[in-house]
Amino acid sequence: MPKLDPVVRKETLRIGLGTMICTAVMLLVFFLIGKFDLTVLYGGLLGGGFAVFNFFLLGLSVQRTTSQEDAKKAQAKMQMSYTLRLLLMAAVVIVGIQLPCFHWVAVVVPLIFPRLIIFFLGIKPKRKGVDE
Repeated sequence: MPKLDPVVRKETLRIGLGTMICTAVMLLVFFLIGKFDLTVLYGGLLGGGFAVFNFFLLGLSVQRTTSQEDAKKAQAKMQMSYTLRLLLMAAVVIVGIQLPCFHWVAVVVPLIFPRLIIFFLGIKPKRKGVDE
């Protein structure tokens, strides 16, 4: 297995911290409206944890494909990665909805946090030689 790129590590940590903060705010909102219970906490942990894991998998995919010489193979690998990560996310959502130990809203909402964090932090893809 190739060494983890420092950029992947750094951005995953940023997304992880942001997701943790957003999830805490979501839990606070549940508390303030009187709907907080253990299912909300467990749902937040599942959804937030998977959101960060999914971002990490995306970073690994990008790292692997950037070293690929053949553009068609790289594109196919990224497409396969996207499909697998989407299926994993669907499985998490289904588990979060079906199992009574999870509040489904608390599972689903954190899945959008990485996108919001990327938008607000302005995370851009690094281009070799330009952004370094």
